[in-house]
Amino acid sequence: MTYRSILVHVDGSAAGGARVDAAVALATRFNCPLTGVFLRSSRLPRHMFADAIIPMTQDVLDGRIEERTREIEAVSNQAREVFRAHLGREPITMRWLDIDDENGDQLIHCAKRHDLTILPPELTPAFSDRAISAARIGVASGGPLLILKPGACPVPFGRKILVAWNDSREAMRAIRDAWPLLEMAQEIHVVRASRNAEAELDPLMLRLMSDHGCRAPRLHVDRNDEAPVEDLIRLHAGRTGADLIVLGLYGHSRLREMAMGGVSRSLLTSPPIPLFVSH
Repeated sequence: MTYRSILVHVDGSAAGGARVDAAVALATRFNCPLTGVFLRSSRLPRHMFADAIIPMTQDVLDGRIEERTREIEAVSNQAREVFRAHLGREPITMRWLDIDDENGDQLIHCAKRHDLTILPPELTPAFSDRAISAARIGVASGGPLLILKPGACPVPFGRKILVAWNDSREAMRAIRDAWPLLEMAQEIHVVRASRNAEAELDPLMLRLMSDHGCRAPRLHVDRNDEAPVEDLIRLHAGRTGADLIVLGLYGHSRLREMAMGGVSRSLLTSPPIPLFVSH
């Protein structure tokens, strides 16, 4: 198994550049095209109208629209240049999307049409004050999401993977979507945080991982039911030296509202290392 297309959010910032570096490393590893996506809002801000003492004429309105269009083009071009610069001379196919999207609907549309999407925990389209959470994109897109916290995306990563496992549908879906990464990992650690957790992985799961050519996983059982599960995952990520966490994403999308499981919410907003999630 492999990824045939990767989508990464680009915003022209230093953190966005580091995110592109991580995406380039993955696109090179899997020999697949890399698409950069820039989000912006073309909606005119209220202050442009609030400052007007008398009703705005069509000419004035057209002038302000042209001014905003030029500003958007400048910022978009800057983001695209950052994308090009970080690709360097890597022999991968580059694609670019510039989308007018203030609430994330178009980004979800794009994520559905790529094998893997790479985002920060939260992003704000250019010329907008509305933040879009990676959680919403992950739940609504139906595909795997790699969340990279600014300053916490070393390249390369995925050599030592920690899988948060509880035998749920979401956990199994995350593993299935992460096979291309798991198959190439040098170490796989599985953490089960439950008082009733079994001391060993079941034979069928071990056989499945072996069938995919994965290295034998090392199971870590934590029966501490006083500490939050997300804290235990962070703890074991540090102890094992993991550079990637694979986690099932819990939640649902209804009228653009999100109800996330406690573990997912905490790790999504501030992942200590790259976080691979799937719903």
